[in-house]
Amino acid sequence: MLKLRSLFAAAVLGASSLFLYAKPEPADFVLRNAKIITVDQKFSTAEALAVRADKIVAVGSDRKIAEWIGPNTQVMDAGGKTVMPGLYDSHVHSYKASVSEFGGGAPLVHSIAEAQDWIRKQAAQKKAGEWIVLERVYATRLKETRLPTKAELDEPAPLNPVLWNSGPVAVVNSKALELSGITRDTPNPTPGEIVKDPKTGEPTGILRNAAQLLKNPKSNRPPTAQEQREAVKHLHHLYNEQGITSIGERRTESEAIDLFRDMEKTGELTVRVNCTRMMEPVPKSIGEAIAKLDELTTGTNKTADYGPTGHGDDWVRIGPLKVLLDGGMLIGTAYMREPWGVHDVYQITDPKYRGILNVQPELLNALYLEAAKRGWQLTAHCTGEASMDVLLDCYTKIGKDIGYRKVQQQRFLITHANFASERNFAICKALHIGADMQPAWLYKDGASLVETLGERRMNWFMPLKTWFDNGLVVGGGSDHMVQLDSIESTNPWNPWLGLWTVLTRKTERDGILNPKECLTREQAIRFYTINNCTINFEEAKKGSLEPGKLADLIMIDRDILKCPIENIRDTKVLLTMVGGKIVWKKE
Repeated sequence: MLKLRSLFAAAVLGASSLFLYAKPEPADFVLRNAKIITVDQKFSTAEALAVRADKIVAVGSDRKIAEWIGPNTQVMDAGGKTVMPGLYDSHVHSYKASVSEFGGGAPLVHSIAEAQDWIRKQAAQKKAGEWIVLERVYATRLKETRLPTKAELDEPAPLNPVLWNSGPVAVVNSKALELSGITRDTPNPTPGEIVKDPKTGEPTGILRNAAQLLKNPKSNRPPTAQEQREAVKHLHHLYNEQGITSIGERRTESEAIDLFRDMEKTGELTVRVNCTRMMEPVPKSIGEAIAKLDELTTGTNKTADYGPTGHGDDWVRIGPLKVLLDGGMLIGTAYMREPWGVHDVYQITDPKYRGILNVQPELLNALYLEAAKRGWQLTAHCTGEASMDVLLDCYTKIGKDIGYRKVQQQRFLITHANFASERNFAICKALHIGADMQPAWLYKDGASLVETLGERRMNWFMPLKTWFDNGLVVGGGSDHMVQLDSIESTNPWNPWLGLWTVLTRKTERDGILNPKECLTREQAIRFYTINNCTINFEEAKKGSLEPGKLADLIMIDRDILKCPIENIRDTKVLLTMVGGKIVWKKE
């Protein structure tokens, strides 16, 4: 009997051995002779990987992966080049950015004088009374480091209304005020402000969260549905060229979701899209807010599924709910704990001015509690530390109502999170709050913000290493919204510039801002890959090169783990693959 048992055991062992060491079914694609930065938990490297259909099936040595090569397997020799997961930009507005140059392009201006020249040329081509609009030009990025005055917009176009749009802050000339009926007696819209001269009471031309009062018609015909589609495809291919395979679309209307889903069906989508649903304009009551919440879920056609968080698939997924909680860091309307201070950059004259809070805590708390109960992941646009205080207090109240563990599981976020504090970090640690952040603002605007706010306050500006040291998950993005060029866009979206910035914390003016907050190379790579997946519940499917995950990867022209840090910003992508399909390749 004992002998029979031994023979049976040997037979089972033999069968198991055959199963364990049987040659695997051939892969569709094998990449070998590479330096693969897997971004797995150990941040290990490998030589080769195998792909079948849209997923990675094996990662390892050249010898081991050779077992996956069959007669029909496409084999690519990387020639020792570096391979890594596809990059993930956590914050773009690709649907609108794609057509931002539609009908003539958006000018790149670096000074008020350059802007005046452009306005003057526009006025020469237009009839009197026709609007001239200059989109997304920020004071911090101009030679003069200030907004223009009403008079400076009057001079090049006295007969045309001129709108200088900096997002929540606009500057207009006298003709724009006249045609819009904005006078010294016009009341401020809530929560905005028509800035008026303290001596004369007349509008200065500055409109803070008040541009809705302008009577400016659309200056260009809108793109057709096909033009919009082609524009999105083109911009996504530009993203692919820089190694971007996933994006967080941070304000996604239902028509944009419809387009992304249709492009997925036709095989035209080349980046994966996580769609943030935006509640704007700000509701006036909790009843109105709940009604808007219902509308966000059903969309315009009342049948498709636009929420809550998690609905969709690996290509187009519904992400968090978002409100615009405060103003902008680059336009002097971020809601700060201390006053901004009186200065010319943003034409602030009130020594008590702290910025703008768009949503009062009572409304925010009630709305977000209801949204959390419905299964929404939550985030909010927070650029000042006081707005972060309001949001974190809201998250804490939700935790008391539905349970702190539930809040942790829903991975609430902060969008931008430019300024932090020890108090903020303590709450973020307790509730497992993550953030999406934009290094381009450090690069483009850091030096100007130091001049405006002072070094003491700027010590808490984008403290990335402290986020990591606290065990919190933060992801990198760009807030790309205007123009197409990856470097010259108003908000540069080139991820290699972003990587270089978080490694060096250098500004465009050659200064270094808080070098103690520089990330390591491993942290910087995680910042643009697996971390963005984690804040969006996608880390099990992508963000690292491991068996079972989607085959989203890139090959680049240098070893970013060893090359001089200064060279990283010039990295070139040689190949981009999304779901096992090569979507871009350098010729």
